[in-house]
Amino acid sequence: MKINMKNSRHLLQSCLVLLLLFIVAIPGENALAQKSKKSKKRKSTLEIKPKFGVSYDDNILKYSEKYLDRFIHRQDSGRFHIDTYDDAIFYTGLYAGLSFYVFKKRKTKISGEISRRNYTVNGIKSWNYMTFGLQQYFLKKASFKLFYSYIPDFYVRHFRDDQWIAIYGYSPVSFQPYSFAKNTYGAYVQNTFFKGTRVRLLLYYMQYYHNKHYTEYDSKNWLYGIELYQRLHKKVRLFASYQYITSDAKGYDASYQTPETTNGPDATYKEDRFYLGFLWKLPRIAKMNNSIEAKGLYFVRYYYSRHPWQLDRLHAGRVDNNLRIYVNYRIRVIKSLDIRAYYVWMGRNSTTSAPEINKIYISNEKDYHQNVFGLEFTYTFRFKI
Repeated sequence: MKINMKNSRHLLQSCLVLLLLFIVAIPGENALAQKSKKSKKRKSTLEIKPKFGVSYDDNILKYSEKYLDRFIHRQDSGRFHIDTYDDAIFYTGLYAGLSFYVFKKRKTKISGEISRRNYTVNGIKSWNYMTFGLQQYFLKKASFKLFYSYIPDFYVRHFRDDQWIAIYGYSPVSFQPYSFAKNTYGAYVQNTFFKGTRVRLLLYYMQYYHNKHYTEYDSKNWLYGIELYQRLHKKVRLFASYQYITSDAKGYDASYQTPETTNGPDATYKEDRFYLGFLWKLPRIAKMNNSIEAKGLYFVRYYYSRHPWQLDRLHAGRVDNNLRIYVNYRIRVIKSLDIRAYYVWMGRNSTTSAPEINKIYISNEKDYHQNVFGLEFTYTFRFKI
C-alpha cells in the first residue's frame, strides 16, 4: 500500500491542533479549586547547577564492524583521524534558572545551560552545547515553553569527498572531515489532567549546516511530537511518546551544482519515533532519595532519494531501524548533591529496497552498536530573591 505522505502529514498536524485545543481549553488538576485560595506573595528563585561527569564510550564514531576491523588493521590511510575507537569523556556543564511571578501570579521561568564534552584521547570529537529557554505557566499545572539550542561544531567522521576524488583519485587526501553546526528552535505546551496524567505537545525546527566539503547535506528538519506522563502509583510513573520527523536536504553542492543538474546524494527522509519508559522511586537508603529510570527508543528512518540506487547507493530506498535503551539510577546524597549513574545502548540495522548487492553495501556502511557507561554529579544552589 502506498502512503500519501502529504495527506498523512496534514492528518498529523490536524490531530496535534485538536490536542492543543484540548490541552488549553480544559483546566488542569486543581486549577478551579485554586481560585478560592487566598493569594500569597511569592518570592523569586534563582537556581545554579554546576555539573561534572565522566563516561566511557566503546564506539565513539559509530563505526560498523567493517570499519572497526579496518581501523584495527590500519587500513584506509587517510580515513581514520582518531587514535582509539573508544574513549573516556569528561563532561562539564553549568545551568542557571530564574523563576518569578508576573502574569496574574503565574510562574515564569527563564533558564540557560552551557556544557562541554572533552574526549580524553581523541580531541577531534570534543564538542560544545548551549541552550536557552522561557517557560510560562497559564494554569497551575499548564504551561508552554520556548527554547533555542546551538551546537557550533560536531565532528562525525572523515569520508571521501567526490570533488577531491575527481582531482586526486582514491588517495588519502580525498578523505575530508564531515561535521556540522546545528540550530534547534523548539516549543511545547503541556497540561495535567485527571489524577497524574500529563500531556505535552512538541514542535521543533532544526537546521543543519555542514562544513564546506559536504554542504549538499545541509537540511531543514521539523519534529512533531506528543508525550504522555502517567502516574500509576505514588512511586511509579509511566512515559510514552510518538514523534514524527521530516528532513528536507538540499541534495546538491551549491558551489558547482543546482537542484536541476545534480546527480549527487539526496539525504531527504521521514522518521517515526516511539518512546516507552518508566520512573520508579525506590525505598530510601539511609534517608537518601533514589530512583531508577528506564526508557526505550525505537525509530525508523525512510530515505526518499530522487536518484536511482546506481547514482545514490547510500540513500536510494534505504531504511534504518534504530534501537536505543537508556537506564538511569539517581541518588540524592545530600540536599544539594545528586549523583546519576547511567548506561546507554545504541544500535542500527540498515537495509534497502535496492538489489541484494546494495543491501550488503548499506549494511557494511551503516550497521553499528555502541555502549556508553557514565557517572554525573550535579550540585544545586538555590537562592530566594
